[in-house]
Amino acid sequence: MVRFCPACGTELKTEFKFCPACGFNLQEVHTKRETVEEKVIECENCGTDNPVGANICNGCGMKVRGEVKTTVATQKINKHQKTSKTKKEQQPINKVETREFDSKKVFGILAAVIAGSFIILFAAGVFDKPTASNINTGVTQNQGSGVDLSAVQKINELEASVKANPENYDLILELAHLRNDSGMYEKAIENYQEYLTKVPDDADARIDMGVCYYNLSRYNVAITEMIKALEYSPNHQIGHLNLGIVNLAAGNIDESKKWLQKAVSLGPETEVGKRAQELLTSH
Repeated sequence: MVRFCPACGTELKTEFKFCPACGFNLQEVHTKRETVEEKVIECENCGTDNPVGANICNGCGMKVRGEVKTTVATQKINKHQKTSKTKKEQQPINKVETREFDSKKVFGILAAVIAGSFIILFAAGVFDKPTASNINTGVTQNQGSGVDLSAVQKINELEASVKANPENYDLILELAHLRNDSGMYEKAIENYQEYLTKVPDDADARIDMGVCYYNLSRYNVAITEMIKALEYSPNHQIGHLNLGIVNLAAGNIDESKKWLQKAVSLGPETEVGKRAQELLTSH
């Protein structure tokens, strides 16, 4: 390919930094332009240059006639523009990578927050299985709270005595009281029922059995048994107090007040009467 100086047209057969004829700086031109030698046919009719092999003139439309000649064309090379285009093509990739990085960061933060929330909820006991609350409502009873391990041996001895003496109802009642005091309410109820089949008019034993039903949250049965006990002992002050407390626990407020007022009237100066008055005042 033959090169020419763009300033003076001097043919450059070798590489020069400056034109040997006019001194033009050729370095800049080499990076931006290059000359291309082309062969064309000049139309005899209108003088338009047509590509070699063309039959019709691009200028006048006549059939191309003329001689083939060589022309020199200067072509721009926009390297900077190409580089810029490459950068523009690469730019979306950089943006996608940035979005991916941000997404991972966001998901990581969310995961940490969720995990922290679960830890807090577990620590607070939100997912724990609900447990029954032991609410002391003040039922007057001859019992302690929970199983007395020291009484286990005594219970075993009484069981053996009852088996050996099934007609000794005093032993059965003693076993019922001991199991009641030890928190063995179901077993105590069995012993009370066995005893009351033989001694149904024992109001104290029936009220104690009602207390066992109360501690098992079987309020209706407890109320029934305590009312039946009052049939045998109408002025049983502890029975009236306990009926007031059981009805209060069952949500029967008006009925509870009636039994508490009766307990107070049976002896306002007694400890039972004072306790009944306290409940009336507070509710």
